[in-house]
Amino acid sequence: MVIPSGDPYMRINKAIAGPKERLAMCERALDDLSDLAQDKTVVLDIEVTRKGPTYTFDTLQSLKAFFPKDEFTLIIGTDAAFSFDKWKRAEDLKKMADVLVVKRPGESKSEFKEVEIQALDISATKVREELAKGTFNPQALSKSVMGYIKERGLYGSK
Repeated sequence: MVIPSGDPYMRINKAIAGPKERLAMCERALDDLSDLAQDKTVVLDIEVTRKGPTYTFDTLQSLKAFFPKDEFTLIIGTDAAFSFDKWKRAEDLKKMADVLVVKRPGESKSEFKEVEIQALDISATKVREELAKGTFNPQALSKSVMGYIKERGLYGSK
């Protein structure tokens, strides 16, 4: 399950891309995956349709109500791992789901299980900054997502 954030409570600045745009980008990212990966992945709008600030704890509670016998793994990035203790009910989250960190190359170890994948050493913040400056390599993103960003003029893209 890929779940784009609705109204992340920890975000200081207003998001440049709204919840529905983040949802659309997640859906388009799946378009560029193999058929096998697409068959095993679903994008959910559970946070996008929720009113008010969204919390992972609430989302996981809702999912557990629908899938009471299933076990969950919360997959997060390095940046999220280092601020995890500030999340709503962080200790309860650790009991509700395993936490797996997709580790960015060169980052320090987090308290969670980690996996390193062959990926770009770049954060979403850096992508937005480089798009705004016009210095971003468009091949670093999914072709469908990059097309959507350009079509919508998001992040100062041209």
